[in-house]
Amino acid sequence: MEDVISKADVEWVVREQYNKLLEDAFTAPVFSHLNLEEHLPRIFMFWCFVLDIDAANNPYRGSAFEPHTQLGLTAKHFELWLQYLHSVIKEKYEGPNAEKWINKSNELGVMFQYKMGLIDDASHLIKKV
Repeated sequence: MEDVISKADVEWVVREQYNKLLEDAFTAPVFSHLNLEEHLPRIFMFWCFVLDIDAANNPYRGSAFEPHTQLGLTAKHFELWLQYLHSVIKEKYEGPNAEKWINKSNELGVMFQYKMGLIDDASHLIKKV
């Protein structure tokens, strides 16, 4: 398997993850209202920036946290979001960027949940790679 090295890799992972989120009866109601053609490019840019994959051409600006506060998310939503993201990454990629993505997503998941008052520790989240 190869590592995540291009924006095309990021796009594939994110699209596959959102397909799974929209197929899941628990997560679909939270994400089905999104205009994905408008929303996904912003997510691609965010992850490219975080992973330093062509970051100069993907200068993410703004708050990734704020939009999530309006969705009525629970800890279970975050758990499934992480599970789907991690499973899609592991399905096709391995290497430093794949590991970085899994670890960074865990960190962001903990931070978002903590700031939203959904958890007071990270003991239930998926372990780092």
